[in-house]
Amino acid sequence: MRTYSSKLLLFAVAIASIFLFFACSSKQGSIFEPGTEPEPSLESSSSNPLQGNDLSSSSAIVSSSSSIVGVSSSAGGSSSSVNSSSSATPSSSSALSSSSVNSSNSATSSSSSARSSSSLRSSSSATTASTSSSSVAAVPLPIGPLSCTREGLISAVNSYLAAIAAGDYTKMPLATGAKYYENDHDAKQKYSGGKMTYDKEVPFGEGLWKTPLVVDFHRNLIDVTECATFTEIIIANSDPQYVLGARLDVKDGKISNVTLVVTQKGDWGFNANNYLRYSKGEDWSELPATTANRRSREQLQSDGYAYFKYFTDKSAPAPWATPCARLEGGAYTGDGKNSSCNVGIPDGTSITPLSYLADVDYGMVVVFMYFGGADSHWFRILPAGYRYIHTLTAMKQSDYQAPR
Repeated sequence: MRTYSSKLLLFAVAIASIFLFFACSSKQGSIFEPGTEPEPSLESSSSNPLQGNDLSSSSAIVSSSSSIVGVSSSAGGSSSSVNSSSSATPSSSSALSSSSVNSSNSATSSSSSARSSSSLRSSSSATTASTSSSSVAAVPLPIGPLSCTREGLISAVNSYLAAIAAGDYTKMPLATGAKYYENDHDAKQKYSGGKMTYDKEVPFGEGLWKTPLVVDFHRNLIDVTECATFTEIIIANSDPQYVLGARLDVKDGKISNVTLVVTQKGDWGFNANNYLRYSKGEDWSELPATTANRRSREQLQSDGYAYFKYFTDKSAPAPWATPCARLEGGAYTGDGKNSSCNVGIPDGTSITPLSYLADVDYGMVVVFMYFGGADSHWFRILPAGYRYIHTLTAMKQSDYQAPR
């Protein structure tokens, strides 16, 4: 009897303990103390939100926008559909559309599975992620009255970008008798007496005007002294691809001349994907407004022309500096701390600069010449010397002949 009672007592205690355990568990929700629950593993989770998206680096970025987007800096600046770093292109996504960038330095942007219109201003070392609804419309570039001020000249560029996006030159405020030139590798330019003869004047509405162009990235040089601009325009995610060097001349509040260096497949070193990748990763931001940081217009011209004197005279002084990166059609010298632009420089090739534009605020000078075809060399020059050099040559690689 006593044994039976003991067993019954033990059974009751066990039942009570089980009941008490479940009562506590249901109240607390977990057998772990708050804050001590183990973290779920992204690697092992079947519902990992990162899985299934393309997060790899790619030099091919797809843009679904059919219009120019981005807000160009009022001081010069640049604009792009996607921002990237110097070491890699942004991650691609399953659907990519317009994103406007006011890029002051070489920041990067990451992607999501659907990317659409968003604007961001990047700092010198920041990495900025930007995602928004794909239903948001692209932000148009601001266009105000044209003039010889920086703001007025940027408006001229923006009107040109809007015009090529629409394939409609009437979106530009053109002067009566305005001229349009497309100097591509079929233009048959002639060089004599230090002047280039443009044999391919094209009527507005013809040439590249026949097809709207989706611009992936552009960067401006603004020359308020000459009342002219130069814009590097990269079209990498459309077929055909182009990298354009566009000069606009403004007079009396109208665009009087549009002159393009048109580079495309088959031209010297052409690779639009690389050009987009590397150009967007560089820092061409405004320089501090001090004489110690900014070179005069005359100094910029001299430094730009010195580069070509070095072709025939390796003892000629030129402001070589490290690091310096040269982007030539799509080929890149690299942008490490010891990278130099003084590599692959021709020997015994005489090049006569024809004209130039300069932007003191940004340490930029672009030099125009004939180098087997219409050519532009665009320099970013810091107090230490050359920092970046971009070259566009409208010449079939197989047709190169040095000017004599």
